[in-house]
Amino acid sequence: MGTAYTWGITTSVKSTDWQTEAANALASKYGIPFIPRNGNSLPNLRETYHLDYIVTLDRNNRVSMEEPLLKWHPAMALPRLRRLTEGGEDLFLTAVTLLQGERILDCTLGLGTDAILAAWAVGEAGLVLGLEASPIIALLTEWGLAHEAPGYDSRKRPIGALPGRIQVRNEEALAYLQAQPDCSWDVVYFDPMFRAANPRSSGINSLRPLADHSPFTQETLAEALRVCRKRVVLKERWFSPLFQQLGADHVVRSKYGPVVYGVWERERK
Repeated sequence: MGTAYTWGITTSVKSTDWQTEAANALASKYGIPFIPRNGNSLPNLRETYHLDYIVTLDRNNRVSMEEPLLKWHPAMALPRLRRLTEGGEDLFLTAVTLLQGERILDCTLGLGTDAILAAWAVGEAGLVLGLEASPIIALLTEWGLAHEAPGYDSRKRPIGALPGRIQVRNEEALAYLQAQPDCSWDVVYFDPMFRAANPRSSGINSLRPLADHSPFTQETLAEALRVCRKRVVLKERWFSPLFQQLGADHVVRSKYGPVVYGVWERERK
């Protein structure tokens, strides 16, 4: 995909053969240059190669960026999973209402927090496909789910095999939806970047310079309703006018917190 910024990938200063090989493979997949480190600092590399951003693959098998500081982390997926395993509920899962073996298309993957919960709900026979328009975020998330997530697994943080059930594609949602057959996904989900930043959400705010800020439109909703078999779900703040403007069938919210989920049921359309 084209981007409004230039970027590349490098390794840590003291790199190994496997780092160089893996970084070259990522560079090839995402169509970006691999930058040999050769003892240089990241600011020097950005200046020399005229790049806005550089992703680094380090000796601990992690990918990250230094400016802005950005790396993959399961974030709130961990306490939410723990709550589920203890018999609790999750507002996102209440909204999407997934069953074992179903297919969900997450059109705004980000770092994959909700996708991990979706993988828990659909089980081994289900499918979670995440679309991420930003190539840097897509790379960080794809690598993090595949290589870093197992390090967070424990009895109290049961992430297990869930990240391995999530497929990641660096694609824009509307274009992908337009290419899909009717009723090809059980649920289509959107969690667009909130227009107003929350100063307390440092992790999300670090994504803002890289994220796709395209609005959720009637055209996108129409394509999602055509593609879904059951429902379309949109995450927004409680005061968003979109639910009324686009005719949501109902809204799922808790008594606490500003986040709500608008739901459009296909059977009612």
